[in-house]
Amino acid sequence: MSGQKPYMIIQDLEQLKAVSDPFRTKLLSLLLEQSYTGQQLAKLLEVPRSKVHYALNELEKHGFVEIIKTEEKGGVLQKYYKATAKGYIPSEKILPYVEDVGNYYKELIMNILNRARVRTLTAPEEAFNFAESEQGKQPLVAMQIETQATEEQFIEWVNKYRKLIDEFLNMSDEGGNFYYLTTIGFQIDEPFFEENKKIINKED
Repeated sequence: MSGQKPYMIIQDLEQLKAVSDPFRTKLLSLLLEQSYTGQQLAKLLEVPRSKVHYALNELEKHGFVEIIKTEEKGGVLQKYYKATAKGYIPSEKILPYVEDVGNYYKELIMNILNRARVRTLTAPEEAFNFAESEQGKQPLVAMQIETQATEEQFIEWVNKYRKLIDEFLNMSDEGGNFYYLTTIGFQIDEPFFEENKKIINKED
């Protein structure tokens, strides 16, 4: 058993196809956070155990999950699976397979959003209730924003943001609270905020 890596590069098309399946992506998103047995996953997702075990075998075969421990319960050997990395990135050599890569990212983002919803519903009440109402002093961030930029500008900004993420991860203090952060960002066909729609209409 090896420790969970920060990220893993998806090296070939077979790996990409294995993880682009919606159900396997859902399993993987759960196993990123903690370990589960096939039985626990089947109960959590309310699906047949056979479906879970087949998906786990495929993910294990392609290096996305691994067995981190085994326990015997009632004469049955329970295998605990966990994701081998905290994130998975398609290699440049398989980027020409646009549809498969796109399916992977779409399923990944949908599962991230679903997990964020679960995290929100299970967070303690004090996470959203503050005595201090002054802006900038609340330990909370929640926003939806959009902008118009070139692809190069957006990529440059994302790289700067990744440096802030590194800073976020290195703030670890054993006496502090735990804070959850999730981020998504991608190109859209048209703006949703009214002021940006007006800009498009003026250009037309």
